[in-house]
Formats: sequence, structure tokens, C-alpha cells
Amino acid sequence: MNLQEAMKNPAKTFGTPEAIEASTEFTVTQKLAILLQWKDQLIQLQSASDESMTGPESNGSGAESMRRVVDAMIRLEK
Repeated sequence: MNLQEAMKNPAKTFGTPEAIEASTEFTVTQKLAILLQWKDQLIQLQSASDESMTGPESNGSGAESMRRVVDAMIRLEK
């Protein structure tokens, strides 16, 4: 897997933020970039939700997903 593929849809590619942390395919800097992309996608999804524009990928667990993504980023930055 290359970085561009991972960046397109981190949630679908990895399943969990913890899987990105555990990956041996990417550097810490790359993992942080992937997690930041995931965070940005969650923000966009939340914005769409606020405007009642959610799609089938909206499952109501955005806050929990955001917490896990941010927690993974914090652990990687240590």
C-alpha cells in the first residue's frame, strides 16, 4: 500500500486509528499525515451532518472516531 492510497480513505483502508499506529509500512510522519486526513474527513462529515447532508457512511459514531483519531495522533507525537 502506498501513502496516496492510504490517504484517500483512511477509515476504509485501516478500519481503526490504532491500526495506523501499529502499521510498519509508514513512518511516524506519514502515520500522522494519514490520521490528520482521517480527522479532516470526520470534520467534513460532521459539517455535512449539521447541514442534513449525510450519506450512508454516516453511522453516528463521529465523536468516538474523532476521539480515537486524536488520541492516536497524541500517542504518535510522544
